[in-house]
Amino acid sequence: MQFLKALGAILTVALLNNPSFAQDISLGNPSIEGPPKAGNVPAPWYRAFQSPDTQPGYYGITLPASDGKTYAGFIFGNRWQEGIGQQLPSPLRAGSTYQLSFDLAFPVRYDTLTLCTGAMAIYGSNSATEPGDLLWQSGSFIHTQWQRYTANLRPAKDYNYIQLLAYLPPSCAGKSYTAALVDNLSQALAQAPDVSFDIQPTCKGKSTGGITVIAKGGKPPYAYEWQHGPRTATVSGLAEGEYSVTVTSANGTRVTAVANVAAYTLDVKAVPRMPLCYGDANGALTLRPQNGIAPFAFSFGTDAAFKTDSVYSGLTAGAYCYAARDAVGCAMSATAILPQPEPLRFGRVKIHHVSCTDVMDGKIVLGGNGGTLPYSYSVQNGPWQTDSVWNGLDAGAYHLRIKDKNNCETAADSSLIRYIRECAVFVPTAFSPNLDGRNDLFRAKVHDAVTDFRLAVYSRWGELVFETRDPEGAWDGAWRGKNMPAQVLVWVLTYTDSRRQARKQTGTVTLVR
Repeated sequence: MQFLKALGAILTVALLNNPSFAQDISLGNPSIEGPPKAGNVPAPWYRAFQSPDTQPGYYGITLPASDGKTYAGFIFGNRWQEGIGQQLPSPLRAGSTYQLSFDLAFPVRYDTLTLCTGAMAIYGSNSATEPGDLLWQSGSFIHTQWQRYTANLRPAKDYNYIQLLAYLPPSCAGKSYTAALVDNLSQALAQAPDVSFDIQPTCKGKSTGGITVIAKGGKPPYAYEWQHGPRTATVSGLAEGEYSVTVTSANGTRVTAVANVAAYTLDVKAVPRMPLCYGDANGALTLRPQNGIAPFAFSFGTDAAFKTDSVYSGLTAGAYCYAARDAVGCAMSATAILPQPEPLRFGRVKIHHVSCTDVMDGKIVLGGNGGTLPYSYSVQNGPWQTDSVWNGLDAGAYHLRIKDKNNCETAADSSLIRYIRECAVFVPTAFSPNLDGRNDLFRAKVHDAVTDFRLAVYSRWGELVFETRDPEGAWDGAWRGKNMPAQVLVWVLTYTDSRRQARKQTGTVTLVR
């Protein structure tokens, strides 16, 4: 039993702190009945903050009560604010909506004061001595007879007090006083339903839309009244546009909300997956709806039948027609392009033939184009490697292969020859860098498998004007970005030959212009 009592207490706290379980909150003395009196109001109402009056009969106010015999009157002025307040039996809950109805009237004069307009605001507070937070404003009114108002209050936090105060609206800027007469409040702050919508858009140019009202709070059951006629929570067959519905709770609160049914044109994208290799038939297209109402059906290529399958595989590159339709009959058609990789082929293949009679310094450097990076390479059907360079090769025929990331492969044949000549390094005595295509560069003629190569060129004053450590390196006669004039220069060449002998050669070269 103790456990059940504790559980009940926990559930009570949970309900009180959940806005969806907020209830109507009764008001004491809603007709503000009591003996007419200046500077005070009948219980359980209290003065907020100066001296509101229980009317009629004071300060020239003679308007009969709209309900019962008395009502409240209060003014707002420079450093003077009057109103009435009441402590609530249960708090206004944050996030819930409450409706409060009442009658308002405007007194043209209040005692000796000429008033600008009528204006009343409702505040939520947690203290009888502070106005608290604004929940609702009437705006300016000048009707001198009673008129009914309904305020929708949606507090941002819980409040234990409600306060009705006159205030100065923008239309009265620069003027002194406003006032309000209030009577015949509703018996309770009635919790109103919060209204949201589940909206199904419509196909453009058709009436396939739908709206379902989602009402929470207030007191179920709810009644629904659409501006265009139906009285159900769900309406269908709607064209593009706005639709207004009034939701009435069992406690009499009414909320009007507007839903907008948008129109769409069915959009289905074809997402390609390229074939792995040029010419392969392993590509695919996946049809992906970007909008519309599920479930969807698709047709593809020459097959006119609509099916639920959205992935089409085993395709070669090319153009493919497709169509789609959604659950409400919205349809589209388009053409998709399935691309493919470029054909895998060899790029530049660099060949260095065997230099001379007694060495094996042949070299092959492979390169690729097309396909899908990265590439791998193989020579003589050997293992695949990412390095594209083979050194130390002898003369002969070579089978070359290249493959890409998707294992697409191509092959070619090449050969290296051996130069039958003395293994040596020769350096020319002159060159003419005049861009005529003949003898434009100064370079060593390396007929040997050399290592530790360095060729340096010096001016007559000993300045280093060119240096290379590449046996195939060459000089174009320029220094510091400018062409050198005709002159004689000194060169120094060092290297290790194929017999592992360190060599040093020196000489001069004439630059001819």
